[in-house]
Amino acid sequence: IENVLNTYLGDSNLDGRFDSQDLVGVFEHGVYEDGLPGNAVWATGDWDGDLDFTSEDMVAVFIAGGYGAKPRPASRGVAAVPEPSSLTLLVLALLLCAKHRR
Repeated sequence: IENVLNTYLGDSNLDGRFDSQDLVGVFEHGVYEDGLPGNAVWATGDWDGDLDFTSEDMVAVFIAGGYGAKPRPASRGVAAVPEPSSLTLLVLALLLCAKHRR
C-alpha cells in the first residue's frame, strides 16, 4: 500500500494520509471485533490482511508510524494540503466504539 498507492498503512479512504477521518470511517462500519470472521476489507479496517478488523490492525497501523504524518508528495509533483490533526475526533471515535461494544 505504501509504495503502490503512495499512502500510509491505515489510510482507509485512500486520501494520502492516515488521520482521524480514517479511524472514524472504519468505526462507522461497525465491524471492529464483531466476532464475525472474514467480514472486513481495507476500507472497513482490515489493515493486516486477515479479513477481520481487530486490535491487531490498530496496533499494526500505529507501529507503522503514519498517523498524523504529512501527506506524501504526489507522483506528479503536486503536494496535498494537510488537514489539521483532530485528537477530539479520535477520542470521539474510540468512545463510540466502546459504547457500541456494550
